[in-house]
Amino acid sequence: MTPNEDWTDLSDAWTAPSRDDQGLADLARQVRRRSRLGRLNYIFEMAGCVLAAIIGGWVLATRPETHWLLGSGAVIFGLFAAAMTLWARGGPTPDDLDTPEQALDAAIRQAQAGRRWAQAGIAVCMGAAVFGGAAAAGDAVEGPPVALYAGAAVFLLGCLAFYLRHQNRCTKRIEAHRAALDDLNGG
Repeated sequence: MTPNEDWTDLSDAWTAPSRDDQGLADLARQVRRRSRLGRLNYIFEMAGCVLAAIIGGWVLATRPETHWLLGSGAVIFGLFAAAMTLWARGGPTPDDLDTPEQALDAAIRQAQAGRRWAQAGIAVCMGAAVFGGAAAAGDAVEGPPVALYAGAAVFLLGCLAFYLRHQNRCTKRIEAHRAALDDLNGG
C-alpha cells in the first residue's frame, strides 16, 4: 500500500446508509411532513368552524325575526363541522419512527386519519348542501341570489370530488403500508 492511495470509495461504502435505511428515512420524513400539514389544516378548519358559528350567532342576534333560519343553520353547521373535524383528527402524532415497523405503523395510522378526514369532509359537504338549501329557502321570499347559490353548488361539488379522491388515495396507501409491514414481518 502506498500513502497516496484513495480511500474515498471504501470510506463512502462504510458510512453511506443502505437502501433500507434510506427508505425508512424517506418514509419517516413523509410521515412528519403529513403530520405538520395535518396540524396546520386542523387549525384552519377549526377557525372556519368557529367563524361560521360566530357569524350565525351574529345573524341571530341582529335579525332574528327575518333571518332566524339562516342564523341557526350557520350555528348548527359550524358546530357540526367542528365535531367532524375533531373526530377526523383525533389521535397521537407520530413521534417514534426509529424502526421500519414504527414508521409503517405511524404511516398506517396517519392514512387512516386522512381517510377519516375525507369522510368527515364528505359529511360536511352534505351538511353545507343542506345549509345552502335552507338559506335558499329563507331567501325565497326576497328572491334568492341565483349566482351565489350556483357558485356555492359548484364549489361543493369540487370539494366533494376532492374528498372522494383523497379517501381513495388514503385507502390505497393503507393497503400498501400494510403489505409492506406484512413483508417486513415475514408474513
